[in-house]
Amino acid sequence: MTIPFFRNRRAVAAAFPAAAAILALGCGAPPAPEEPRESARAVVERSIAYHDPGGVWDSAAVELRLVESRPDRPDRTTEIRMDAGNGLVSVTRETGDGATRFETAGDRVVAREVDGETDLDEEAFAERGLSEEGVLRLRNYYLYLWGLPMKLRDPGAIFSEEAVPDDWEGREALRVRVTYDPEVGGDTWYFFFDPESARLLGYRFHHDEAKNDGEYILLSGEVAGGGLRLPAKRSWYWNDDGGFLGDDEAVSLRVLPAEDAAP
Repeated sequence: MTIPFFRNRRAVAAAFPAAAAILALGCGAPPAPEEPRESARAVVERSIAYHDPGGVWDSAAVELRLVESRPDRPDRTTEIRMDAGNGLVSVTRETGDGATRFETAGDRVVAREVDGETDLDEEAFAERGLSEEGVLRLRNYYLYLWGLPMKLRDPGAIFSEEAVPDDWEGREALRVRVTYDPEVGGDTWYFFFDPESARLLGYRFHHDEAKNDGEYILLSGEVAGGGLRLPAKRSWYWNDDGGFLGDDEAVSLRVLPAEDAAP
């Protein structure tokens, strides 16, 4: 069977409509180039502008009241005063078996209490999680996690070049990878932001990413005060098997002027 040679597109269209469509596509304008991705640092700055537009975190004292729940353990009520600009932190934790309290100034532990007792030996403090090392670890925990995303401005943070579109628990998100100078920390973090508002949606960290260890944290709700708005609830899970670890929820937030910041 001889296939005729069509000398113009009109003839092709009449005989083979599908071929005409292919020709039209082939002769159309080239596809538009993809828009460049937003830089990771730009997304973080947008997120800080959303959560702390007035720079409250570094200029005032922030008081939080938390309810912290863990599987098979009684809930704990925690009151925190953090003055990040002056390096002051005060934490009081109450559970069914008593209360503990500590204060730090910079890297110094300046006060520790167990059920109102301050004149205890190191072993007694350590039994309630208030060894000097334990206190500084708790200080870092509260300052870093409740100070996000503002804490991503701290020295030593190393950002991925671009924010990558991703899925975070069934919703569109922008993913930013952050590592740290060895002198600061050795974990790998992934932060997830709403593409439009840049609100922080959650994060994941690994000690050894190849092993898929570490945890991921889902954020929900907001608690606001004094121009600052923070994610209200953090729900913790293991990375490897998705096991639930607990919830931390801020039930109140108060911002004080810097001159009233001392614990």
